[in-house]
Order: sequence, then C-alpha cells, then structure tokens
Amino acid sequence: MSVDEPVYEVSYKFRNILVPVSPGGRSKDAISVALDMAQRYGSRIVFLYVAPPSDPHVEEMRETIRKAVGRSGVQYTFKFRELREDETVASEIVKELSEGEYDLVIMSTRGYYGTTAFLYHSISMSVAIAANTSVLILR
Repeated sequence: MSVDEPVYEVSYKFRNILVPVSPGGRSKDAISVALDMAQRYGSRIVFLYVAPPSDPHVEEMRETIRKAVGRSGVQYTFKFRELREDETVASEIVKELSEGEYDLVIMSTRGYYGTTAFLYHSISMSVAIAANTSVLILR
C-alpha cells in the first residue's frame, strides 16, 4: 500500500517572485497574495520599490514589508531602485526582471484596463507587456 502525497506543480514553477510595492494601500493585496504563495509553496520574494533617489518613503516601505512578513518564515529581500530622469517605474521593474531570475511578478493595479490603461500610463499593463515572465495583476 502506498501513500500518495499531493504534488504542487506551482511550487516548482514559481520559486522566485517579484513584488513591486509603493506607498499607500495599492500594494497590500500583492504583498498578501505573494506571502500566501510563499508560505504554501516555499517561494522566495523580492519586494521592489522604485522611486527617485531622495524619496523619503524608502525606510517606511522597508518597515512596512518587515511588518507584513513578520514571523511567517518567508525568505524575502527588499530592493530599492533609483528612478532616473529618463526612466519610468515600469521600465525599472522590467530591468529588474531581466537582471534577476524571477518566475512570477505579482502586482496590484488601480483598475484601469484596455485602452484606458494605456491612456493613464498603467504600470501593471506596461510590465505585463514587456515582462520576460508570468505576471499576476490583482484588481
């Protein structure tokens, strides 16, 4: 008699997750979903904050992430990328994707979709189009 253990294919496909974060409430859902996946499937998370060099929210974001992760046991890293004059937040996220070995990006959106998203320069849509990996956009 053999005991069959469940096999979670997702745990092999999404080992390294990138979660772009920003001040305010929009990132909370992405943080929560990423932590849930990491706890269930053993994924590692990189939380990425993109902002101008003198942004006053960097340490606030680092502390927000530290509190959210808490004692979950999830392996994570907090990264800050400086936003240069000739770049956008989306282009910096895509650069991070190309420099790292990510299997999934989890991000929140303001809710724009279709042509409206392009009209309002949606970061999530821009990343989804240019990403070299899977993207999960939460509305």
